[in-house]
Amino acid sequence: MNYKYSIKEKLWQLPMREYKKVRKELPKLLGKTLRTFDRYCSIKVDEFADIPAQDLDLIASYLNCTADDLKNYFISKMGVIQHKNTRQS
Repeated sequence: MNYKYSIKEKLWQLPMREYKKVRKELPKLLGKTLRTFDRYCSIKVDEFADIPAQDLDLIASYLNCTADDLKNYFISKMGVIQHKNTRQS
């Protein structure tokens, strides 16, 4: 599966005891339910959904990486220009 964020991959790299601890603590830290956190982990690249920037920063900080390390996608400059043009219309 092509996930938009590599949160699952980062979690799978942890020892099982640490993995279980993080799965319990991260949703509480974010102030989200476990279901919402699972949705964050399962967003696919082609989906419109995103993780709020503040939540992504907290997840990255907790996993000792940057928010950019968790992103499995990039936005081209052309995509930004097209988005800008459609908003102005």
